[in-house]
Amino acid sequence: MTPRTLAAPLAVAAVLLAGCSSEDDQRQEAFCEQVPDLLSDITDDVNAVYSDPQSAPQVLDEAVGRLEAVDPPEGVADQWGDLVTSWRALADLIDQADLTDPAANADLAPQLQELQGDLVSSGEAVDEYGKANC
Repeated sequence: MTPRTLAAPLAVAAVLLAGCSSEDDQRQEAFCEQVPDLLSDITDDVNAVYSDPQSAPQVLDEAVGRLEAVDPPEGVADQWGDLVTSWRALADLIDQADLTDPAANADLAPQLQELQGDLVSSGEAVDEYGKANC
């Protein structure tokens, strides 16, 4: 192969890699602009459940759907996936609960406590990423 023959594939590879980087840069920008407001909105919605506990399943399902719609940049994809998984598990747990009789849900308390830890740790990981990269 001549140097000229090698140059063409390298140039194409550079353009393709730059395109991938640009796409991830766009996801990074969108993530940094939209996710703080999204998380704030979800927090507000979940806090409103205290005044209407019966709405919890619907509110959590909607929150999970909004979280799942985010296309995170590569640098936080795993942490975001953990956060979404934790929220989904919480929504599934609430679906199992008897919202008319809190005393009937004592057996769910250990799972809820574990999920709370998962939510906090995954949320902190996403927050750390945001502070370092946004």
